[in-house]
Amino acid sequence: MDNNEYYDVLGVSKTASQDEIKKAYRKMSKKYHPDINHEPGAEEKYKQVQEAYDTLSDEKKRAMYDQYGKAGADAGFGGGQGGFGGFGQGNQFSGDFSDLGDLFSQMFGGGFSDPNRPRQGRDLQYRMNLTFEEAVFGKETTITYSRQNEQGQQERKELKVTVPGGVETGQQMRLAGQGEPGVNGGPFGDLYVAFYVSPSKDGFERDGSTIYSRVPIDYATAVLGGEITVKTVHGEVQLKIPAGTQSETNFRLRGKGAPSVNGGSQGDQIVTVYVDVPKKLNKVQKKALQAYQESITGKAEPKRGLFN
Repeated sequence: MDNNEYYDVLGVSKTASQDEIKKAYRKMSKKYHPDINHEPGAEEKYKQVQEAYDTLSDEKKRAMYDQYGKAGADAGFGGGQGGFGGFGQGNQFSGDFSDLGDLFSQMFGGGFSDPNRPRQGRDLQYRMNLTFEEAVFGKETTITYSRQNEQGQQERKELKVTVPGGVETGQQMRLAGQGEPGVNGGPFGDLYVAFYVSPSKDGFERDGSTIYSRVPIDYATAVLGGEITVKTVHGEVQLKIPAGTQSETNFRLRGKGAPSVNGGSQGDQIVTVYVDVPKKLNKVQKKALQAYQESITGKAEPKRGLFN
């Protein structure tokens, strides 16, 4: 990918705000999530969306990407006026960016790096599937994964994990020191638990800490008002419908959403009500509705005679 393609993947401009990037990411990740989209190429597209968001959501990585492309974002060097740790604007660097740390150590450290120096072990990733409710409330579970031990052999490792409430698809949790052993006495790598949330079986949708649902109401309740029962992830609640409520009206249930994974207040649930128009009416219902229509128009329905 060049330094334009990440923006193209998310469908945003290079001047997009972080809010615009986040909204685009949520839309695209849901569209191509492999648990939802089984079309050929969807999983690869999902990986591209994740890669693009990982860079563009980080201001430092985004700045490096805008200036140097993907290699600059991957290298992670910044802070100097020249970009890569003090390289000036007129300098160009071409070649393999996979180990710029060693290269800079050689250039500025007074000699070649020691091949026997301690190095951190390889990071690992574990995919955790969550139900909609598990993602909202969090859970404690035990995972089993494979990693290489210090003798170079594969081992199975069990680990207790506490999933915080409020996680979403694409987010991940870092478990320090749970990756593979380091080299030459270096520290263990880390384990990254990536979360994938299944769609709600109750028709809920979620954007951050806000949960959305759609609920039908009958015509009489919309006109006269009343009270309906609404499902939330916290249980059923009663919602008052004012007289004269129009279809597609939104109501807010405070505190009935998801927690913020980064702390903060509990989210809300937005309930959209729509008028469910019956396809069939019995004689009593039809007569009552005709009487209502007559009261509005002042015209009675023509009486049916012998030939009509």
